[in-house]
Amino acid sequence: MKKYLLVLGLCTITSFIVSCSDFLDEDIETFYTEDQIFATEAGLETAVTGLYQSFAAPGYHGSSIHHLATTLSGKFYSNQGASEDATSLNCLPNNTWLTRMWPQMYATVNVANTIILNMETSTLPNRDFALGQAYLIRAATYFDLVRYFGDVPIKTIPSDINNLNTPRSPKEEVYELIIADFEKAKTLLPGPGEYLEGRPVKTAANAFLAKVYLTLASESGDLALWQQAYDEAIQVVGEYSLTTTYAELFDLSNENNSESIFEIQYGPNGAERNSDVIRAYTLKDLYDYDTFGRIRPNKEVYDQHVNQYPNDPRIEATFFANSYTKFNGANQNIYPTQSGGGNAFTALKKYLDPNFNGSTTSRNFYKLRYADVLLMLAEITNELNGPTTEAYGYVNEVLARARTTATGVSAEPADFAGLTQSEFRTRILRERQYEMLGENHEWFDTRRRGYQYFLEEVIYTHNNHPTLDVGGNNSKDYIYPVSVKNMLMPIPSTELSNNTQISQADQNPGY
Repeated sequence: MKKYLLVLGLCTITSFIVSCSDFLDEDIETFYTEDQIFATEAGLETAVTGLYQSFAAPGYHGSSIHHLATTLSGKFYSNQGASEDATSLNCLPNNTWLTRMWPQMYATVNVANTIILNMETSTLPNRDFALGQAYLIRAATYFDLVRYFGDVPIKTIPSDINNLNTPRSPKEEVYELIIADFEKAKTLLPGPGEYLEGRPVKTAANAFLAKVYLTLASESGDLALWQQAYDEAIQVVGEYSLTTTYAELFDLSNENNSESIFEIQYGPNGAERNSDVIRAYTLKDLYDYDTFGRIRPNKEVYDQHVNQYPNDPRIEATFFANSYTKFNGANQNIYPTQSGGGNAFTALKKYLDPNFNGSTTSRNFYKLRYADVLLMLAEITNELNGPTTEAYGYVNEVLARARTTATGVSAEPADFAGLTQSEFRTRILRERQYEMLGENHEWFDTRRRGYQYFLEEVIYTHNNHPTLDVGGNNSKDYIYPVSVKNMLMPIPSTELSNNTQISQADQNPGY
């Protein structure tokens, strides 16, 4: 696997014009050496493009996190055999998506490390912006790694034969690197509107840092960390604005909009494809092309939203529910109309693409958007000062947009009001689910408040759902295990086998 990791990094950094498989077959004359790549502004820009392609690749954001983290979050179901262990919250160390995601994340780190090393003494005019992006993406990748796996190997120089085997570092040291990298990105990146559309700028580093400190504060309760989270998040306020309606967020003609802080770009100017995401979430037979309809929100997830806000316009914008019309005109019942079998689940609308041709799509993926920052600020302010006017203001700005539709304003969701600090804390975490379901926040938000919260929010809520059908005719449900192991993902079996500095004794608890 270590040789594979190195090849992935080399394919990304030295062969941007051809695919990795083509690269291995190309004549030596088609290579670009690192010296050539980093000698010109255009070459450096190509290297940064390769960094984003690695970040967006199927092994990472293009597919694996959806099949693994989304289903293992406890908020989604998947009918795919390769995801059965994750769907049932019994993830195995040899899970297909796990063994793809880990090396792709480290391949991304390796590309960032290569850019950082080559830019240390560079005098190219675009050096600072490129370096800032490398620090930002390295930090964002390690932030994902540490939240998924806890202690992980730290690599800050390009991989070679001498440093392939690296032990796990304590998560405290990983967070130190993450914070340092985001701080460097802040000093190197331009402000909003000062560079290429679709590339993250300084405020993305602020938003990421706010999320880092919020995560650490959620685990520890340290008010100083909550304050640091506030100090970073407040820098983003006013630099972006919510779209007029919630439905606009997922309109293909409205990508890179006023709310977008960091969208992972797909299509001509981004990664080659995002088709696995489209096919995974899109209902089978909705359009006349090959989709799988694999990943569906759990029944309790749909019911939580409907029971809280029956007339919330976001429900219609988020879910296919009750029934849908197939491309051939036939009607298909799904949850809650149908309560058994594979259609006993609603489906997400967020990743639809009527222009999908069966193999490619240009639909982007939100990594950070402004509503996320506003909800973070509401949570942070409540922790610091209780449910003040300021705390209500942030969440109610999101709710006001949620009520707004192209045809008028709904009465729901009503503004937050009259809550205790504890009630506000509970409601804001559920509000994040309603607003950002399917956007890769579920794993993190269900675990950062600790094991007891995870048990109550995920395990008990799921296992006690009235329509849970385990062992029945055409059953597709699972009983979730009560196990602390689900606070982290397992270290992949491939890493344990090939990294001489990590053994089975280093595996996360319960695996």
